[in-house]
Amino acid sequence: MKKTVPVFFALFLLSALLAFPQSSFLKTGQTGFGTSGAYTTNKDASGFSGTAGVALSGIFDLSLSVGRPSYGSDTYADLKATSIVSEIRAYIIKQNSGKAPVTASISVGYSSDKFSSPDFEADSLVMRAHSMLMGGTVSRDVPLSAKVYIQPYAGISYVNSTLKISDPSGLTLGSTDGMVSLNLGVPLVYGLSERTMAVLQPAVSLDKNNVTFAVSAGLIVALTKAPELDKK
Repeated sequence: MKKTVPVFFALFLLSALLAFPQSSFLKTGQTGFGTSGAYTTNKDASGFSGTAGVALSGIFDLSLSVGRPSYGSDTYADLKATSIVSEIRAYIIKQNSGKAPVTASISVGYSSDKFSSPDFEADSLVMRAHSMLMGGTVSRDVPLSAKVYIQPYAGISYVNSTLKISDPSGLTLGSTDGMVSLNLGVPLVYGLSERTMAVLQPAVSLDKNNVTFAVSAGLIVALTKAPELDKK
């Protein structure tokens, strides 16, 4: 069996913000959903992902992301992965629903990655990774016009990932690593209607191995009106 690849491959898509934070754009009491697509890249990899999520009362987000990154690897040719990430996010403070100066949230999630390469097929190898993630984010709404505002954010995330590669004989090599990253972004939000918003979000993530850039575009739809008390 060839030597296993470094575990940071399993951490790539998790190093940038994948889940689309629907509730950060909705007011407390509003239920809705969001969908987005993203492109992420750094010096070692690049890939696309799609996210769908549900906002519950503007307080909780449930999100599911599917990604397809490609890696530059000296160990395996044409290394790719299919990544599935689920996340739950809770909002502790909402700026747009009271007098708080910022919005703050915490999140936990789980990721599963299955890797593919022509070398795997030739040697009948199987490589998978499983990761747990947690983090916190603080943001602030900055109005630009009646229908447009930006929502700059900063966050810290921690990911712990275990990668394993096995051959037909049952021999398994594995490694586990943790990574802390600083996440920064400036979503641009445009109100298409009272209940529909378009969001363009450039972001950057900094960790011990890489600077990762990401850009996403998405749509958020509120299924319920904001409570009368929360209207500005």
